[in-house]
Amino acid sequence: MLLLKRSADLHCGDLWSFPGGKIKAGETPKVAAKRELTEETGLEGCDWKFLGDSTFEYPDRLLHFLLFSCLCDNIESLVCESTHAWAEFDQLSNYPMPDANEELINMLITKLEDELK
Repeated sequence: MLLLKRSADLHCGDLWSFPGGKIKAGETPKVAAKRELTEETGLEGCDWKFLGDSTFEYPDRLLHFLLFSCLCDNIESLVCESTHAWAEFDQLSNYPMPDANEELINMLITKLEDELK
């Protein structure tokens, strides 16, 4: 999985997270996910799947996530706007992440378990 390190000056700075961002007016969530992946990494994904949604409240903000997965067949175009890492699923605990990511990781676990059945 591709992880990006958040800039120190952002909310949850210096923590690792998944590529993503806000949905623009008129965009569907999937179109926004594709755009954000390309903007943040230069990659184009295929085989997009919606995995679920999650809401998380910090003391100063309420976040709503729509989690998608995709495959990237060609990673030669990878140009990240921040530090990045490719992490094996069982290594995610080695990357400090925002508290809001816990539910997203649980969704990934559920998806992986379903595929192994």
